[in-house]
Amino acid sequence: MPASPDLPIPPGDAAAAVEAERRRIAALLDGRIVEPLGLLLSQAHAYEQTMSANPQARLVASVLSSLARRVIQQVRDLEADLYPALLFRLGLVAALEAYAGQVERAEGLRVALTLARLDERLPAMLELALYRLAQAAVERAGHSAGATRITLRLEARADRLIFSAADNGLRGIDDPLPDALSAACARVEQLGGQIELGRAPEGGLLLSAAVPLRPAADLTPRERDVLRLLAEGCTNREIGAALKISHRTVNFHLDNLYTKLGVTTRTEAVLEALRRGWVDPG
Repeated sequence: MPASPDLPIPPGDAAAAVEAERRRIAALLDGRIVEPLGLLLSQAHAYEQTMSANPQARLVASVLSSLARRVIQQVRDLEADLYPALLFRLGLVAALEAYAGQVERAEGLRVALTLARLDERLPAMLELALYRLAQAAVERAGHSAGATRITLRLEARADRLIFSAADNGLRGIDDPLPDALSAACARVEQLGGQIELGRAPEGGLLLSAAVPLRPAADLTPRERDVLRLLAEGCTNREIGAALKISHRTVNFHLDNLYTKLGVTTRTEAVLEALRRGWVDPG
């Protein structure tokens, strides 16, 4: 399993802590289930090649190989649900395309995609939040609403990004959302998005998320240094010591940062820096 580009976890950010636990479990699945099954598959394949004189034994080895391959694929799908490595490598559009194929193969739910190619990557936390929103909407449609089809749409406008999911399920806007979908909606709202629920053209649920694409803030090199140390959890005294500036100067830079980012607290400043991709997820 590839190394995880761990997201920094600001104090009290429960969603990021959950993602860290997801990555840990995915790594355990890879090391404790997929690797041993891979060895079993290789051994069964070797036995199958040497059993030409014993058709019954060859059939048993073939069945074991087929079963091992099926379980490995199921665990790989579960790993991808827990830790969407493709999302971190190639971005939201590529990850949604792969996820749609996985759902159709494993569950038979038709996932139609209308995804705009974005000019540049979104901040890592925002990409992950929108991916989890899509994931939760698809799971609800297939498992709770009895849908046979869901359409995922992503479009970029001048000042905002619009993501929507519309299904043909039997449950619509009047039914309560599952916990996973409610949590995914709350995470998008935490990152500045707005969620709307309505009735889809095919009768099911229409979920839309509008995320503002904020203009770049013109930060000075010193303000970026302060923001980086802030994201690392440094106190004002520690920031001053690291940059060799006075406590008053630290406060001056923080006031400027808050104004330029449109925030009022340290945690909000860190979350905004993560959302804009200014803090290295590594």
